[in-house]
Amino acid sequence: MSTGKGTPTADVDAEFDEDGGLVRTLKKLRHSPTSLVGLFIIAALVIMAIFSAIDNFIFDRAIITWLHADPHAMDQSMRYEEPSREHPMGTDRYGRDVFTRLIYGSRTALTIGILAVGISFVGGVIIGSVSAFFGGYVDDLLMRSVEILYAIPGLVLAIIFMAIFGPSIYNLFIAYGIVGIPAYARVMRSEALSLRDREYVEAAKLAGLPRRTILFREIVPNGIAPVIVQATLSMGGVIIGAAALSFLGFGVQPPTPDWGRMLSDGRTAMVVAWWVAVFPGIMIFLTVMGFNMLGDGLRDIMDPKMTVEPTTYDDWTLDEWQTEQQTEQPDDDIVPGSTGARTDGAGELRGGRS
Repeated sequence: MSTGKGTPTADVDAEFDEDGGLVRTLKKLRHSPTSLVGLFIIAALVIMAIFSAIDNFIFDRAIITWLHADPHAMDQSMRYEEPSREHPMGTDRYGRDVFTRLIYGSRTALTIGILAVGISFVGGVIIGSVSAFFGGYVDDLLMRSVEILYAIPGLVLAIIFMAIFGPSIYNLFIAYGIVGIPAYARVMRSEALSLRDREYVEAAKLAGLPRRTILFREIVPNGIAPVIVQATLSMGGVIIGAAALSFLGFGVQPPTPDWGRMLSDGRTAMVVAWWVAVFPGIMIFLTVMGFNMLGDGLRDIMDPKMTVEPTTYDDWTLDEWQTEQQTEQPDDDIVPGSTGARTDGAGELRGGRS
């Protein structure tokens, strides 16, 4: 029956639109404190990265220099200065401010992580979905190739790639993008295998839709959720791997600020200047922890067997439960007053003592 607020159909559509998609996910995410902490950490890093990108490419580091210090400016007279009001996180061996270099390093870390995960995401979704949908020789060829790539350690494969094509930030995210494809392909393939025999897919086939339309309109959108969770969880691993390559000298090259390179520069001065290596390590730790916490929350929300919603008892009272128990019929084979009978007549006690 319609009310003055609108038609029933409009009310149902409004409720569906309000609680569907991204809005529903965010509403569920707010019930997970760890996910909110991870989201806060990532939001802070994104703000730092956007600020450093705008300041570097548009204002030529004028804003950061006016606010604090130029991350590229060298001053040998300030070499290995301890943390102070002028330099909250100290300076490195060239007299550069560590705090501003950490801010600019966030742009490098997130850029590598997003681009590498994007390459792995797209490549894995295409390979996994095509392999599962067509099956047969196509499945064998694609998945055997993926397994060969998956058998090689990611760091070793990235080092080989960087040694062949040269160390640079572009080759770095391409290398880790290729290294991450097998994990995404396996996840997408398993989802596509469970979806390709569903009724709506069979209906699309009977309707005469092209295979590519069925694959990318019916199967991929319905199986993409676990791949998104995989992308969030693997972001931290990509950032650690990129920092490791930079630490070894195969990644980002000077003078571009990079947390892995800062760790490498500070490892020889841990006794006299601990801050040069400790603060970049803390930033890497917080970034990886933030993405892992957010990924765990998304996994809990998108997994139908798990929930992060709080349990409420607004529609349940003790009086209603007692009334329901009193109305239950006792078992016919239980003699009232015996050791196996309950005093409320609800039936035999399970596991009770005589």
